[in-house]
Formats: sequence, C-alpha cells, structure tokens
Amino acid sequence: MLRLYHPDCVTACMAFDPREGSGAQGGQPADAPLPGAAQIASATWIDLYGPTEAERAAVEAALGIELPSKEDMTEIEASSRVYRDGTAQVMNVLLVVGMDKDKPTASAVSLILTPQQLITLRYADQRAFRSMEQSCAKSGPGSDPILLLVRLLDYVVDRTADILERMGGEIDSLSALIFGRDAPATMRISNADLQAILRRIGNVQFVLNKVHDSLVTLQRATSFLAIGSSEDGTAKGRPGRLQRETLKSISRDIQSLSENSSYMTQNVAFLLDAALGRISIEQNAIIKIFSVAAVVFLPPTLVASIYGMNFVHMPELEWPFGYPLALLLMVLSAVLPYLYFKRRGWL
Repeated sequence: MLRLYHPDCVTACMAFDPREGSGAQGGQPADAPLPGAAQIASATWIDLYGPTEAERAAVEAALGIELPSKEDMTEIEASSRVYRDGTAQVMNVLLVVGMDKDKPTASAVSLILTPQQLITLRYADQRAFRSMEQSCAKSGPGSDPILLLVRLLDYVVDRTADILERMGGEIDSLSALIFGRDAPATMRISNADLQAILRRIGNVQFVLNKVHDSLVTLQRATSFLAIGSSEDGTAKGRPGRLQRETLKSISRDIQSLSENSSYMTQNVAFLLDAALGRISIEQNAIIKIFSVAAVVFLPPTLVASIYGMNFVHMPELEWPFGYPLALLLMVLSAVLPYLYFKRRGWL
C-alpha cells in the first residue's frame, strides 16, 4: 500500500495494493493507477506499507533513491542500520508489534529522510503509524520532513513506554501470584498454575528483549539524525535548533526507557528464580507428606507383622483381649508420631 501525504492537504492520496481487493479512501478504486512521479515527489510523507514491486519501483524512479530490501532492513551491522544514500539519510529500526493480539514480535521499519520528503517502509501495522496518520488527517503533515520524522519518533517512544508500563503491570501481577500476597499463607499453587506462571514469565522476558532491541536501534537512529552530516562532512540535512532540542529530549526518553527495560529484565530474572524456588518448595512439601505417611504407618505395620508371624509359642495369641489390644497398639503407634510432628511444626 502506498500513501502520499501532501503539505497542502490533510487527506492522504492512496494507491492500494491490488492484492488487498478493497477500495481506497477518497473514492479511488482498488485497481487505480499508481500516482505519477510529480505527485510522489511533491508529497511530504510517503508511507509504504507492505508495498508491491510496482509501488517500490514508482517511488524509487520518482525520487531517484534505492529503497532497502527486507533483508537490508534486518541487518545487525551498524553500517547497515544507519547510512547515507546521496542526500537521503536511511535509518533502519525495529518496532515492537502484535501486542494488541498477544503475538508480540519485532518488525523492521526503514525511515528515509530526504531534504523534501520522509519515506517510511514497513511490513507490519504499528500503532505509532496509526497515531501519526490520525494527526496528519487533523492538521496535515506540514512541509518540513525533519519535523514530521521527529513527530513520528515521539509517537514511537510513547508507544514503547506504554508497552513497558504493560509489562510492569504483568510483573507486579506475577509477583503477587508467586509470593502469595493475595492468598492465604497456607494456599498451595497447583502444577497447572505454576506452568502458567512460567509461561507468563517467558512471555514478559520475550517482550522485554524485543523492546531492548528496538530501543537500541532507535537510539542509534536519533543520534544519526541529530548529526545530520553528509559524507563529505558538511551539514546537509542537519535538523534545526528546535528539532535538535526535541531529538535530545527523545534521546533522553529512549535512554530512560532502556534503563527501565534493563531493570524490568532483572526483576523478571528474580521472579524466575522465585518461581523455580516455589516449585522446589511444592515438591518438597509433597515429598514431606509421603515421608511423614511412611513414618506414621511404619509402627502399625511392624506391630501387624509381629503378630502375623506363625510361631507356636506366642502367648498374646491366646489372650482374650489380644486382638483389640493389638489394634489399640497400632492406632497409638500411628497417632503419637503424627501428634509429635504436628507439635514440632513439621506438618
């Protein structure tokens, strides 16, 4: 899908992917032709969401730049994450997506800044972009692509902060479950609950790892954008004073979120150790029950074994009260150890 946002209007001119089979906003049919080179070049924001090869080719031909491939967008080398292509600054970042559907993952996004346009290339639906689209629909994108990118980064940072807040609430909930703050002191945790706790801990750790990777790429992109220097050391495309101040603020927010995510990761590691310790306690409690049962029933078994022997000369077998006396002896030998263990607090 190709969206074009022009500075002189608040509506987006869209060219839809024919594979979607749906109409476009503004009354354009699904099979509408792609915008011309002049229309693409006059847009302030060009948003490519899951673009077709035809849409990529149209943008590249109109702007004279080469868009990164999906493989280039996921490179881990710093030189592949941020670089210059002529007058264009290319920043490949990772954004956490899928939180609304409980299927979190990290999706690569390319932020390409030219002196006239902001080009975004993505293959997943991010909430930050939806917020940006709503903002442009109300007040327009403006004519400054750097300011537009700064606004987008601000939405991305806000969305990342929301994710960390959600993970913080999940950590608090897990802590209450593991340490039993919301349950009686004698409340046991079932095996199913323990397995669910471990799965939730794993999910939180997975999301925090993705958030950490995202923040690292965002920090690198903001630093690269703040410098804004060309290959020959000149200051082409350097943000203005207001944009630089905003970028510094965003960079500080990213650093704060990174520290917060590291702190949460430590808490998750602590909760994992606590959960494993709780599992050991539950296992020890089960083993203790079996051990106590064995000790309690051992004396009665000994008594029954003695009087079950087939010796001729056993005077107790001839006593009128031998049988009830043996039963009483077995009961006492079982009850007395149980009471002793109970008094010592072993049960």
